Amino acid sequence: MKSVSEEIRYTEARRRMVDRLRNEGILKTERLIDLMKIMPRHFFVDQPLWEIAYEDQPLPIGEGQTISHPSTVARMLELLDVQKHHRVLEIGSGSGYVTAILAVLSAKLYSVEWYESLARRARSRLDQLGLYTVRVEVGDGSQGWPSAAPFDRIIVSAGSPETAIVLQNQLSPGGRLVIPIGSRSRQRVWLIRRIDGEFVRQEYTDCVFVDLLGRHGWTVQNP
Repeated sequence: MKSVSEEIRYTEARRRMVDRLRNEGILKTERLIDLMKIMPRHFFVDQPLWEIAYEDQPLPIGEGQTISHPSTVARMLELLDVQKHHRVLEIGSGSGYVTAILAVLSAKLYSVEWYESLARRARSRLDQLGLYTVRVEVGDGSQGWPSAAPFDRIIVSAGSPETAIVLQNQLSPGGRLVIPIGSRSRQRVWLIRRIDGEFVRQEYTDCVFVDLLGRHGWTVQNP
């Protein structure tokens, strides 16, 4: 059980993290700013990493996967622009950190994770935070969640080699998809919007994500 002094220390670390992201012009939306000030990122990594949980760096979470830089999370969530009435699909539950943020921001959240061990841990952390309504499934996120589509927002927390045709077709009219696309070593964040029956694509910042595995992603045999 954490002491009061530990709680204060982590609260102050979150405040500094958010202030840094605001000063750099990355975080702009007040609702997202307020949420990232209270969401305990350290809770989503192993205890030996708690002291560096609010630095702007990725951290290991098992299975060769990572929790993304806070700056990357903030950039992608700003582009996603989740509103309270939205139905959201997340590809790559990972540690559950972004999942928890999305659960608070949206009306309904579906999350797909390739690795069963990560899905179990993410589910446990979400339950401890009282976020019981999130649906977390183990599966091939590159195929989306067709039975629950369409979605107002889709976010992919893994690097894709493709332009996400399967996922963008699961968007509602006016919907947004945020996805890293590129090689296995480097990608760029894309925002894809469904407007008047067409898909409008914009490229944003460089990034490096773990692989999106699956039918429309990478396989372990690929170079």
